[in-house]
Amino acid sequence: MTAAPLHVFVTGASSGIGAALARRYAGPDVRLTLTGRNRERLDTVAQACRTRGAETAVNTCDVRDAEAMRAFIEEIDGQWPIAMMIANAGVGGEQVIAGPSGEKAEIARAIFEINVIGVVNTIVPLLPRLVARGKGHVVIMSSLAAFVALPDAPAYSASKAAVRLYGEALRPLLAPRRVRVTVVCPGFVDTPMSASLPGPRPLLWSAERAADAIVAGLARGKNEICFPWALSMLAKTSAYLPATTMQRLRRAIRSRSQ
Repeated sequence: MTAAPLHVFVTGASSGIGAALARRYAGPDVRLTLTGRNRERLDTVAQACRTRGAETAVNTCDVRDAEAMRAFIEEIDGQWPIAMMIANAGVGGEQVIAGPSGEKAEIARAIFEINVIGVVNTIVPLLPRLVARGKGHVVIMSSLAAFVALPDAPAYSASKAAVRLYGEALRPLLAPRRVRVTVVCPGFVDTPMSASLPGPRPLLWSAERAADAIVAGLARGKNEICFPWALSMLAKTSAYLPATTMQRLRRAIRSRSQ
């Protein structure tokens, strides 16, 4: 009798880090469930995963639709218990950059609905099932922006800080039930979304390099995965630096990246 295949569920899997993670986990005896909003790109990623031997299912659920997410997650988990949920779907890039008077109300709401409520809609339906089984792993995709109040993207920074703290709070709550929680905080990654940013992208990583770092960190049991190291250290210490120092650092990074 063979063991049940590992089941990894990835949201936002049609491109970028989500697609790279799906390809990285694809292999024999692995079940992948991939969601995203672009069916054509999602099917392309799924086919690449199937060629590596993974059994793959796709769905174009919108993470903002709580009922659709709940129904799909419960259906899929009933067929193959989910071992790892990667809440990766999010919005970023040029569309989260604020104007001189901040984001418009509808844009700020959309950022929070996708980046925060979308994570909640992805995780909450599965948690009672993981707790009942006494095992499982929840991975929340945040950002190094969670540590920095970016003046160019206030709502985005706040949304990523919210999900980071959500994960940090869930971890000790779920640990006695043997459910792990990891928060991932990437810096700049070369994705279609980040490519739309108008400014420089210092210490840019490829999506494949980011996926390798995430998979390695998860395998080592890390609670928090932040990269690249230099940008991570700067982000984490920024709250303790004078505002004038941070302004000089931002100017220096921009000038070196041009």
